Parts: sequence; C-alpha cells; structure tokens
Amino acid sequence: MMKENMERIEKTMTSSIFEVFEKMFYIFLEPLDASSRYDEYDMEAAIGFDGTMSGNVRILLSREIVKAMVRNMLGLRGDEITVQDIKDCSKEAVNMACGDFLARLDNREAFNLSLPTFKEGRPRGLESGKDIYRMDFDSDYGKMGVIVRIQP
Repeated sequence: MMKENMERIEKTMTSSIFEVFEKMFYIFLEPLDASSRYDEYDMEAAIGFDGTMSGNVRILLSREIVKAMVRNMLGLRGDEITVQDIKDCSKEAVNMACGDFLARLDNREAFNLSLPTFKEGRPRGLESGKDIYRMDFDSDYGKMGVIVRIQP
C-alpha cells in the first residue's frame, strides 16, 4: 500500500477513535509516538470488514480504561461492573470505531462488518508493518491501542 494511503488511514482512524472515545465514553486520548509504544494491554476487541477494501480493526485495552468506559457509558460504579459489561463495552467500542472509520474513509461505499469478538489476556501480534498500522494512546484512565490491517 502506498505511503499516502497509510497516512490517510492513520489520520482517519485517529479521528474516529477520538470521536468515539470522547462522545461515547467521555475519555480524552493523547496519541503516543512510536518510541512510547505500550505492549502491556489486558484485552482486545476486534472486527473485520469488507467492501472496496477488506481487513480488520483491533482495539487493545488496559483494564483501567475499559472500566472507565463502562462507568462512563453505563453509569455504573466500579463494584457494579461485570465481566459481561467489559466484553459488551469493548465490542461496542470496536464496532463504533470501525464503522466511523469506514464511513470517513469512503462514504459512497457500503462495507460489511463481521460480528465483533473479545479476548481477555495479553494480545499477540502487535507489530506494525506493510498494510498494518498501529497507534497507541494514553488517557487519564490508562492506555489503549488500535491496529488497522488492510488485506493486500
């Protein structure tokens, strides 16, 4: 994929992440530069897409940030948060971020989205490379990351 395309994908996904996390979860994120990469995430939610291009989006989450997301979205206290709330909120975040990203990238095309998935535990395959773009963010509640993979 050409450099301009990857820059467009990075810029578009960053805007989508800011939009979703600020409006839905009241969490304000700061991008981390590549030298401040964070690999100690506790869980991830992922979703696939296909249309004029195919690929997937993974959102990597620290336990602290996902608990803040649940508290802010559902109005729950910390001791009321269940594992199901964490799974549902994580899957909703990746679904909304991917949908917003694809609409911004190509608003004339309809994309098919897979059902979002959730995995607890340290995510694997966090490297970026050709057709894979990774962004990490910090907040008052902990860290989160996004990996966008475009199928060649």
